[in-house]
Order: sequence, then C-alpha cells, then structure tokens
Amino acid sequence: MMRPGPRTGRALLAGIAVALAVLLALLFIYPHQMIAPGALIPAHAELQQDCFACHAPLRGPSAARCMACHRPAEIGVRTTKGQLLHSTHPKVAFHAQLREADCMACHTDHAAIPLTRSKPKGFAHELLKPAIAAQCTACHAKPRDSLHATITGGCAQCHATSGWTPANFAHDRFFRLDAHHNVACTTCHIGNQFKRYTCYGCHEHQPGRIIAEHAEEGIRNVENCVRCHRSPEGEGEGKGEGERQGEDRDD
Repeated sequence: MMRPGPRTGRALLAGIAVALAVLLALLFIYPHQMIAPGALIPAHAELQQDCFACHAPLRGPSAARCMACHRPAEIGVRTTKGQLLHSTHPKVAFHAQLREADCMACHTDHAAIPLTRSKPKGFAHELLKPAIAAQCTACHAKPRDSLHATITGGCAQCHATSGWTPANFAHDRFFRLDAHHNVACTTCHIGNQFKRYTCYGCHEHQPGRIIAEHAEEGIRNVENCVRCHRSPEGEGEGKGEGERQGEDRDD
C-alpha cells in the first residue's frame, strides 16, 4: 500500500481548512438555517432571519439586546411600540424590580425540537429584590371578602410566596379542625362570609335537637357554638374566641 506523499497531505489539510472556513462563514451568514433550535414565537417572527438582534456573536443571547426593545419598566404595561395594554386585570411592571436582568431565566423564543427542548424556570419571587418581595400588595390586589377585610398585618402570616394555597390560617384559635371537620370552608362559612359560620351544614346537626339539649342545661343562646366549643370532642370548654366568626361585627 502506498502512503500519501507530502503534497497529498498538504492538499488534504488545505481542503479541511477550506471546508471549516466555509462552514464558519455559513454559520454567520445563515445562522438560522444552520443552528437555530426551531422557529421563533409569532411575536418575534419578523426577526426570524436576524439572529444577531438577540444574540451576541459567539456569546449567545444577550439581556441587553432584549432590553433594547423591552424596557423593564414598561413590560406588562405598554407594548414595545409604546401603546398601553388593555386588560381586565391590572398590569404590574415587576420586571423593573428583578435582582438581575436575566431574561433567559424565564423566557425562550425558540420552539426547540422535543428531544432538546428545556422548559424555562418560570417566575419565582426569589428573583425579586428583597424590599419588593415582601410587599405583596405592590403586585397583588387584596382579596375582597369578609375574612381578608378584617385581617391586619402582612400576607406572610398566612401565605407563602411558593403559592397562594395552601394558606396557614390559625383556625385553632377559633375551632380545631379534626379529621371529621377538615372540610371545605364553604361547609361552615356560607356565601363567602367568613365572619359568620354555621354548624348545621352537616347531617348530624339538627337545630331543634341542639336547642333542646342545651335548654336542659339552662343554655338559651346556641347560635355561637365556638363561644363554648373550641374542638369537636367533649363538652363545652368555656368562652372561646368565636365571637368574631359567630357574631356579625364590624371591628
């Protein structure tokens, strides 16, 4: 077998170098056709052939290039053309309060093929600056119901930033919910009225029977059950904190 001579070796290396140069040139001239991981989202379809509108050469997507069109203080409030967004829900420009301008942490504009698609992390309250993260009402409207209308203090006493539910309301202050009473709030609180409650939402509670049994003990007012009954077991335990729930008060 004949070995390739020096000229043949140099020609081979030159051919490889030319091929690499052509490939590199094609990457810069037609980056979308060569390496793009899928089509862009419809809102950015006009940038389909202009990769460098978002990507810095050899460095990947750039948050600075995103903010050239999307100003953090106007995201969710105005379009990139300066028009106000109309919606039934209030828009909050929380992007201006992020710890770091890292658009790609939550957003992706390419529909990658299923084998390589990675889901963005999505919004997390940890991305916000600490000062704004503790001010829930800066972004969220306070619920309009009788329970939240009477609560003072921050949202964190019942809710966590990981999710609105489940909430950690100290229900034991009024009535301890055991396994048989761990039911939907509407079972006892009817019509979204959390300052009032009823114990007659379950079949075993008969109003006439309850009134008769208490009358035998000389008890006439049986409308405010948790005033005496703080838990499902046993007899009455004396006056509890049930007045806020059992009596329709404004304070």
